[in-house]
Amino acid sequence: MILEVENPKNIEDCFARQIFRVASILRLNFHKPGRTRKINFIITAFLFALGIYTVIYNIRVTFSYNHDSGELASQLLIVLWAIQSLISVYFLIQWQLNGDFIHFRQILEECQNLRGLKCERGKSMMKSTNNIFHLHIILICGITLAFALKYHLESHHTVFIEKQSYVFYYQELRPIYTLITTYLYIIWNMTLFVLILHTNATYLEVKYFNEQLENFDGSDDSSTCQQLIKFLEDYCNLCTVIRKLDLIFRLYTFIMIVTTVPSMIFSLMMMNHRIHGLFDLFLCLPTIAMCTFSFFSVTIAPARLHDEITKTKGYVCQNKSIWFPYRKEVYLIANTLTCHMEQFDLGISVWGFAILSRPLILGTLSATAMMLSLLTELAPKTDLLNLTTNITISE
Repeated sequence: MILEVENPKNIEDCFARQIFRVASILRLNFHKPGRTRKINFIITAFLFALGIYTVIYNIRVTFSYNHDSGELASQLLIVLWAIQSLISVYFLIQWQLNGDFIHFRQILEECQNLRGLKCERGKSMMKSTNNIFHLHIILICGITLAFALKYHLESHHTVFIEKQSYVFYYQELRPIYTLITTYLYIIWNMTLFVLILHTNATYLEVKYFNEQLENFDGSDDSSTCQQLIKFLEDYCNLCTVIRKLDLIFRLYTFIMIVTTVPSMIFSLMMMNHRIHGLFDLFLCLPTIAMCTFSFFSVTIAPARLHDEITKTKGYVCQNKSIWFPYRKEVYLIANTLTCHMEQFDLGISVWGFAILSRPLILGTLSATAMMLSLLTELAPKTDLLNLTTNITISE
């Protein structure tokens, strides 16, 4: 069901306006109903269908021929990235049609009138995040263009690259594949930055709330009770914002983590087989960077928000002006406030499975490293394969 909003441009006037400006250029802005939305639907549906076709074609080529471990890992990595990009397209459109971003912006503004965003720290944080987003777009276009040039300049290609060049039947149409790939990768990064920006906005509001609690002077008996009640109201509103944030992103975060962990393993496997010098390392750096960014983009910002939420009760308990001297009415309101803060499920969850936090990130990385070491031990050794080949040729 589409949420009707009187002013659908509100979201474009806030912290994510630069991302949705790029989305408008890519025909992915579905906030404003009307003729423009219908045109965007047609263009996006066509490109989405082409993206699905390229994924199916790559999967067929990958499992139709025998490849060594390094090449197979790189092929599976390409397929996983394409799947993540298509999933990101679906979620980005769905969120806009449901009006999730506009509703989130409205309830966020009701908390503290966006004071956390409007302060100097908030402006600087949002500006740097948007600048990094634009840098990522430039890097994605540059990397895909560089690999396209590398394909045209090389005289010999692997079986996968050679077959992939016929994705649109004629080899001369391979640039269309490059354009589709670039388009999907940009949207993938766009969706990740939407997650980062909305999570950072919530983090800034929670941090501002915590600073107000830390600096609160509760020695004035005439205003302490009213101020604590105001803190209680603001905290309840922040809880509503955080739960809305979780409702928007929890399924997307779950899917991204589930698909990113195998991509990290495939990336490390590819490095293990391909890197034999500085030039090989330079060629693999974009792959390493994309895997690292895709994992940390869906984990670091939510984990930082979770850590800031857990500090809130500590700021109340450590503020001696609230608790001393003992005042019955002040004590009861402060105790009620701390009871409300005992909500350990606040934060962005992995589809209700677990709240994203620093221990979960470290645990995931440890499990990934363990899985990689296991695969490395079980994989056939290169020298053994060469020896077997030589023996077969001799016979």
